[in-house]
Amino acid sequence: MGQINTREICLLQSTTVTTTGTGPDINLIQAFQAAIVTVSVTAASGTSPTLDVFVQNKIGQPASTDLSGGFLTGTAIYDDIMHFAQVTTTATRIFRIATAGGNQEGAQQLNALAAATGKTGPLGGMWRVSYVVGGTSPSFTYSVSCQCVPYST
Repeated sequence: MGQINTREICLLQSTTVTTTGTGPDINLIQAFQAAIVTVSVTAASGTSPTLDVFVQNKIGQPASTDLSGGFLTGTAIYDDIMHFAQVTTTATRIFRIATAGGNQEGAQQLNALAAATGKTGPLGGMWRVSYVVGGTSPSFTYSVSCQCVPYST
């Protein structure tokens, strides 16, 4: 059992992938200060298989008809907030990320954040998992879970 008021959630159910893709949007709890995200790879095959796992934040965008102060109805964009070290075999990888660290500005990154790095700042409320698969006839079975840690009282 996690600490009081933490939320443990499945970001991507156990799945077998052979090509690059994305998981569904996951609505996380609001007002959490940190997250512990785990990638668990239970099977890997192929010639020189590689798996890059990203967690991305969904950010709404305005449509040309949206009014100032109104809700956003345009096509949302995604931005990398963490990129696990590349996996080539069975493994469990753990990434700890927090809101600490101050302000951060930069260009949108879509499957482009450097491996084994994450961004600081607000973690956002809507996430998805994106994965890039490489190698010859690659296949990975893996899942992604998250423990959201609330702000201390």
